[in-house]
Amino acid sequence: MLTMGLEAKTSVLPYYEIEHPEISRICVFPTPEETAQAAAGEIIGLVRANPHANITYATGDTVIPLYESLAKAAKEGRVDFSQTSGFHLDEYYPCGPDINEYPHGFVAYLRQRVFAPLGIKKANEMNGLASDPEAEAKRYDSLLSAQPIDIAILGIGPWSDEEQTGCHIAFNESGTPINQRVHVQILDPVTLMRDRQERGQNSPDRTLTQGIANILEARRIILLAYGEKKGQSLREALFGEIGSQRPASALRLKGHKVTLFIDEAAASQLKKKLIL
Repeated sequence: MLTMGLEAKTSVLPYYEIEHPEISRICVFPTPEETAQAAAGEIIGLVRANPHANITYATGDTVIPLYESLAKAAKEGRVDFSQTSGFHLDEYYPCGPDINEYPHGFVAYLRQRVFAPLGIKKANEMNGLASDPEAEAKRYDSLLSAQPIDIAILGIGPWSDEEQTGCHIAFNESGTPINQRVHVQILDPVTLMRDRQERGQNSPDRTLTQGIANILEARRIILLAYGEKKGQSLREALFGEIGSQRPASALRLKGHKVTLFIDEAAASQLKKKLIL
C-alpha cells in the first residue's frame, strides 16, 4: 500500500511512503540526490536533539552524497558533529589507513569523507592491520557495548537470484547468524564479484565487521538504497523469509526503529512485490 506525504520532517522535498507491516517508514524520493538530502536532514535533526550521539557510519558509493550533504551542513553551521562519536561499520582485513597502499580501505574513506569534514573528534576505528583479527573483533565489540550506538547508517549489499544469496548489511554475508556480534567474515562470492569485477578492487576476501546483533542494538537505524539492483535486494529483505540467508531481513525484527530512504528506481522493485 502506498501513502502520499506532503514533505519530509527535515526537508521540503516531495516524497511518498510505502507502508510495510514491520518497518517504521519507507520514504521514497525521485532521485538518489534527493534521497540522500532527505536522509541527511533526518540525521541532522537527530544530532541537534542529541549532540553527543554515537553514530555508526557505513561506507561505499551509496552514502557519498549523504556525507556530502552532512559536510555542507556542518560547514554552514547548521549542525555540529564535534561532540559526537564516530564508529566504524566494517573494514577489509588486512587493510590499513594508507590510501595509496589500500585504496579500497574504509578507514581512509571515513577519515576523508566523514571524520574530517564533519569535525568529528572522537573516531573509533577498527584496526584492519591487527596481528590478531579475532582479538580486534572482541576489542571493538567491547567498545560498542560500552558506548551504545544512537544512529546506525547502513546500505544494503547485492542479491543473486541464481545463487539465492546476498542482502548483506555491513559485511554480514548470507548464513551469518542474527545473534552474531563483531567478527571476522569471509566474503561471499557475490560480494567478491562486485568488488573485483564491477569495482575493479584488489581487496581481501576477509573483513572485520559489526555483527547483525550490534546493528540491531542501535537506537535508530537509517538505510539508504538507490537503483533497481538495490531495490531487488530490498525486496528480498523486506518480503523474503526472515533469517540468516538474507541478513538485511533481520531489520524487520526491530523495524519500529528502522527508516529506509530510497529512490524511485529502488521503490519500483518493491511495488512489483506489492502488486503480486
